[in-house]
Amino acid sequence: MKIKNRIIALIISLIALPNFAFSAENQPYAYGGLKVYNYGITTTDLQNINTSIINLGYSSSYSSTDNRGYGFDLGLGYDVSKNIAFEVGYTNFGTLTINNSTTGPVTSNTLDITGYSLGAGVLGKFGENDKSYGYVKAGLHNWDFTGKVSTARGSSSEALGTGTDPIFSIGYRSEIAQLSFDGYKINDGWIKALTLGVKYNF
Repeated sequence: MKIKNRIIALIISLIALPNFAFSAENQPYAYGGLKVYNYGITTTDLQNINTSIINLGYSSSYSSTDNRGYGFDLGLGYDVSKNIAFEVGYTNFGTLTINNSTTGPVTSNTLDITGYSLGAGVLGKFGENDKSYGYVKAGLHNWDFTGKVSTARGSSSEALGTGTDPIFSIGYRSEIAQLSFDGYKINDGWIKALTLGVKYNF
């Protein structure tokens, strides 16, 4: 399913919430923020890359990454009750760059991994103030990643995989701003993010 169709399906699911969610107290809202990622690439992951490259006929291979990237998210939410909200959103995972060098022959290459996901989750709010509160969110996201390899002889891109896995967030939200720590499960690992965002009530 293409990304446009996924977004349409998520928006329809939000609009189709029961009528009790649409009250004067429980208005819909939009949210979005900038994310700083830790992709969680381990030494073992890098060694697996090196092994696969050596198996192609190189004498040695060395790979490294700072595990950092920048992205954003955008979404829509609705307060089902004072303590519960439902959200759907799009997350851009930015770019993870892995640098690689080989000998036999000597080369210098980069692997850029990009991805996005579409997710939905239930948000539980805690605190006495309806406009400023802490929260936890849990749900699922459908993710899609692509890798681009750049070499001295050119570059190529290929799909790395897709899947559906859990997401989790804990944060604080005021009437217009929010700060959160987010986790996105991708197969056997987790991508972690610190998010600084804004909220707009319709």
